[in-house]
Amino acid sequence: MKKIFHGILALVAIMALSGCANKVHDYSVSTNNLLALKTISGTANKVNLGEFTDSGRGERSTMCRLATPIGTPKGETFASYIQNALKKELIISDMFDENAKRTITANLDKIYGSTVIGNAFWEFAITLKSSNGLSYKVNSRYDYESSFSAMSACSEMQRSFPLAVQKLIGEIVKNPKFVALSK
Repeated sequence: MKKIFHGILALVAIMALSGCANKVHDYSVSTNNLLALKTISGTANKVNLGEFTDSGRGERSTMCRLATPIGTPKGETFASYIQNALKKELIISDMFDENAKRTITANLDKIYGSTVIGNAFWEFAITLKSSNGLSYKVNSRYDYESSFSAMSACSEMQRSFPLAVQKLIGEIVKNPKFVALSK
């Protein structure tokens, strides 16, 4: 009887404290970002995007509550996910050109996700550089609701990642220095 009780207790603990592997969703463009890009399209030049790196870390996933990996949908690095997201925004706003005079590259200096109740967030630090020699840094934080349950918390972490990237891209393109990168 004691073995059955411990077995049931262990099963309940595993179900309560762990989640399943989560892949973030593909990036969807943001209306706000498109409007911001359309606003600057008269003063900015079209750009190409070069490589987005992450200081050699090659991060493709992060652990949620030390139990569940949260990863990119196609197994690309977080830096590549952000690069592809920005590229989508630039293409749709007609600001991307593979043959552009200026190429923008970036390094994802930091990415951090937290699922702490009352303090759940994604945080990014990224340095953008232009082939014209100019650069600038952007720090972005996207807060979201969390949960006591690991399964719910990790699901929210996974769900909120594309929204956090939308906010990051908004902060990149709304920065007055973005136009300077294209010149």
